[in-house]
Amino acid sequence: MNERESGAGRLRAERADARRNRERVLRTAQRLFATEGLDVPLDEIARQAGVGPGTVHRHFPAKEALYLAVATDQLERLVAEGEALAAGGDPAALFTLLARMMAFGAENAAVKSALVAAEFDLRTAAPDIAEGLTRQVARLLGRAHGAGVVRPDVTVDEVMALVAGAFAAIRHADAETSRERSAHIAELILDGLRPRGR
Repeated sequence: MNERESGAGRLRAERADARRNRERVLRTAQRLFATEGLDVPLDEIARQAGVGPGTVHRHFPAKEALYLAVATDQLERLVAEGEALAAGGDPAALFTLLARMMAFGAENAAVKSALVAAEFDLRTAAPDIAEGLTRQVARLLGRAHGAGVVRPDVTVDEVMALVAGAFAAIRHADAETSRERSAHIAELILDGLRPRGR
């Protein structure tokens, strides 16, 4: 192996290591924000993620950048989940994805509030991801319509509005920290999408 190939191999390993570290920071931050609130210091996130404080500050120079990264990462995961559900054959998969979206909203209520306070809108900050999620919902809604498991008069815009409304309902009920209560509210909302008489 020559020096150039050796250097390229080291660079790939460093990039892979940086990606793993960033992933660990995001997972840890998401968990800590959900359980302990947004006041968790970046150094504590670093400690619990098993990385140095410099690693966190290098990837996320401001806490708002970490909030945005956590929210964007969750949206990307929802898009991937939507793709996996669309690849399956379950005509009611729409309800699975919507329930997960509502749970995401409940789990990340503090992060979302911080982004709003900082005048961040995920639809403008990460438009491709937001559009990708809407596309997956539309695909699953089309399948659900075809199978008759969702009201025939429901549009994708209305479904997305209901998801946003669910976040407000969960917050109004002070249920963000209770998975059981937030899931119950989500279930009540999702029942409204089912055809009458089912």
